[in-house]
Amino acid sequence: MKFKFLGGADEVGSLGMVLEEKGKRFLFEYGITPGKPPKFPLDSPKPDAVFLTHAHLDHSGMLPYLTLKYSMPVYGTPLTLELTDLLLRDSVKVMNLEGYNSPFDIENVDSLKRLYVNISLNKKLVIDDFEILPLSSGHIPGSTMFMLKNERSLVFTGDLQTIDTHLINGCTYPETDILFIESTYAGKEHPPRELTEARFLKKIEEILERKGKVIIPAFAVSRTQELMMVMQRLEMEYWVDGMSNAVNQIFAKYGSYLKDAQEFKRARKWARKVRNSSDRKRALESGIVITTGGMLEGGPVLYYLEHIKNDPKSGVIITGYQVEGTNGRMLLDTGFIDINGVKEKINAEIITYDFSAHAGNRDLLNFIEKSRAEKVILFHGENREILLSQIENKEVILPKPGEYYEL
Repeated sequence: MKFKFLGGADEVGSLGMVLEEKGKRFLFEYGITPGKPPKFPLDSPKPDAVFLTHAHLDHSGMLPYLTLKYSMPVYGTPLTLELTDLLLRDSVKVMNLEGYNSPFDIENVDSLKRLYVNISLNKKLVIDDFEILPLSSGHIPGSTMFMLKNERSLVFTGDLQTIDTHLINGCTYPETDILFIESTYAGKEHPPRELTEARFLKKIEEILERKGKVIIPAFAVSRTQELMMVMQRLEMEYWVDGMSNAVNQIFAKYGSYLKDAQEFKRARKWARKVRNSSDRKRALESGIVITTGGMLEGGPVLYYLEHIKNDPKSGVIITGYQVEGTNGRMLLDTGFIDINGVKEKINAEIITYDFSAHAGNRDLLNFIEKSRAEKVILFHGENREILLSQIENKEVILPKPGEYYEL
C-alpha cells in the first residue's frame, strides 16, 4: 500500500490524497485554496474512485477538473454532494469575476454531478476486495470519515470535530490499523464552547447598545447555521446575506443529518433573507447581519465593511479560521482589507471568537489514542511537529506533497 498527497499535507487547503493498493487507486478529496490568486493541488493520476468527506472547497473545489480527463464514481452523502454542487458553481463564477481563469467551467461541474454516487453513514460499500464504511466526522452536517478494510484497516478522517455542537453531534471513534488524521489545530486548544457563545452574544448586545452595527462574516456552509442556533437566544431579528440562505434550505431538506431539525427550524424564524440591494440597505440599518464570505475575499461582506469602515461604534465579529493570504487574515494582522483593489483601513472594532469545527490538540491526541492505530499520518496542518512530539508508541509520518510513501 502506498499513498501520495497532491496538496494539503503540510498546509490547510488544496487537499488531495492518492491511495494505491492491489491494483486500485483511490482519490480522497481534491480541493483548492480560495484566495487571490487561488491555489490548486498537483495533478491527479486517474483514480478508480473518489471519496469526498464534505463539501468545503478546500476538499472539493478541484473535482470538476478531473472530468476533463477522467470518468469515475464520486462517493459522498446526499447532503455533501448537493452542497458541493452549489459551492462549485459559485466558485467558477467568483474565480472568473476576480480575473483568475477557473481551470474548469460549469459544463465540467455538470459532468461531475453525473458521477455522484450517494452513500449512507454506517452503511458498508464494497469495491472489489475493499470494504468502505462511511462514519460521521462531526465536522459539518453530512460530513464523513472513511474506513477502508482489506488485509488491514485504514481510516481517513477528513476534517474532524469531537465535541457536540448545536448543529451536529461529535464524531465516532473507530479503531484501525492505519490512521490518516487532520491536524489543523495541532498545538492549539479551543476555549470552552459555552464560554465562547456567552461572550459572542454579550458582544453583540454591547455593540447594539452603543448604536453600532454588527457585521458577522461567516462561512455559508455550517458556520452560519451554527451561529443562527446560538443567536436565537437573543430573541431579536437579524439578517442573513449571501449563499447561506440557499444552504439553509438544503439543511432543512436534509434534516436527518442535523442534531435537532426542529430546533434549526425555530432558529430560522429570527433570520430575514437579503434578496436584493434594497434588502441589503435595510439589513445594514437593522444592526445585525450574518454575511458571506467567511474570509472576506468577496461577496456581500465587502458592501457592509465599506459602509462601516469609519464607524468605531460598529463591530466586525470573526468566527472562522482565516487562511494566510486572505482578506480576513490581513484584517486580523493589519486592520486593513482590500476592497475593489484598494486597501482600506477598518476603524470598526475587530473581534474574534473561536467557533471552530475542528478538533483541538488535546482532542486530536485522544482520537489517535482511541484509534489504537499502529501507524499515524498527520496532514492538513501547519504545525504537525507539535502533535508529533506528543504521540507515543506509534509510527508517525509527516508526508510532503508530491512524494509517495509506503505503508
